Amino acid sequence: MPSYPVFSIRAVLRAVWAAAALTALAGCSATKQARDIEPSGFLGSYSSLRKGNGSEPLLVYANPAADCRRYTKVMLDPAALWAKAGDSWLQKLEPKDRDMLRKLSTDTLLDVVNKAQLEVVTQPGPDVMRIRFALTEAEKANVLLKEGTVLAPYVTAPAALYSESTGQALFTGDAAFELEILDSLTGQRLYAAADKRVGKLDVRDFHEWDDVKQAFKSWGERGARRLVACRTTGSFASQPKEQSFEEKIDNNVP
Repeated sequence: MPSYPVFSIRAVLRAVWAAAALTALAGCSATKQARDIEPSGFLGSYSSLRKGNGSEPLLVYANPAADCRRYTKVMLDPAALWAKAGDSWLQKLEPKDRDMLRKLSTDTLLDVVNKAQLEVVTQPGPDVMRIRFALTEAEKANVLLKEGTVLAPYVTAPAALYSESTGQALFTGDAAFELEILDSLTGQRLYAAADKRVGKLDVRDFHEWDDVKQAFKSWGERGARRLVACRTTGSFASQPKEQSFEEKIDNNVP
């Protein structure tokens, strides 16, 4: 006899509520932060990173002794696609998709540093920070199945139950990154982060890479705010913002 996952009454109620809220929250973010992230090895050492709070990345580190205001320029390492050992979508990508993801990564980083009014340079210096970035996961959505799950009323509630149990809606895409900011001369780590976002059953997004692109959009907006605040306060440490009631609702929608 086949076995089926066991859900608590609370989980069932939350899943049904989330399915009912799907249409009402059509204007909310098309992705949400994943429940956890598996380090890829790109950052080397993860011992100094802690779990993020509120609006922070899932894993984050900020050097308490570093003064962000001394840095007015930035060196950008080429954005990397860093596949973890074992089975990975990044290892199966066609060349055109690899190029698209590298360009998306580079464009997002450039947008962030431009909003922070940092000059992009190619040589290290005492006022130059260095940014290393890697996309460590990027899985496109199954568009036809995602569309069917959204539109079929008899499928939406079971899909919400699946989302409640796994943290990610059926047939959606996901993306994860790791980043660190270093002093360009000494190599001292100033900041590091790792985050992952997953797609939601959003009726607007029917392109297979939409969930990944929406994840980059969210990261870019948050990264720009963080870097602007960093240059204002001098601290690489964020002041984690408690999620609003609307954000908490949004994060529970499948």
